[in-house]
Amino acid sequence: MDARRRAAPDRGGAAAGLSGCEYADDVSTAAPAVSSRPAPPPLPPVDPGLAEAEARNLDELTAVLGPRPDAIVLGGAGGIGGSGFGHSVAAVPEGTYTLTGACIGAPRAYLALSQDGLRGGGSAEMTLTCGAPAVTQVDLSAGPVQVHGFRYSTDPGAGEVAGFWLVPAAGP
Repeated sequence: MDARRRAAPDRGGAAAGLSGCEYADDVSTAAPAVSSRPAPPPLPPVDPGLAEAEARNLDELTAVLGPRPDAIVLGGAGGIGGSGFGHSVAAVPEGTYTLTGACIGAPRAYLALSQDGLRGGGSAEMTLTCGAPAVTQVDLSAGPVQVHGFRYSTDPGAGEVAGFWLVPAAGP
């Protein structure tokens, strides 16, 4: 019998009843179980025709959007087939901003700007008619900004693209 059991007073035979019990050690020396997940499936091969159409449309998009502004805060472009594209910036100063967007290769596309998670954060949605730029202004709080470009379809698309610039609005 160990010293702890000898020193403990017997309260109505409780010690005698417990003396034969074994307790599991709270500290385990065994390595934690590692769950193994299967590797994600490989990405499907890129259709060379689709890649060429997207590259051609991106070149045309650059002409439609015009030259890249000097004071750009956030900008980007990408394919709008499937789930579209997204770009973000960790922080912008509070203020009014001009969002310019365009698309090529589809009848319409959509841009959604948001400041998810910020109380009072700004948001803007734009429906783009492809082939011409569209412009809107949005008031943003200081903090992160996300822009998502897409079209309402889940098919992989045929090389359609959209792009945007976000710049501080010109003063009065």
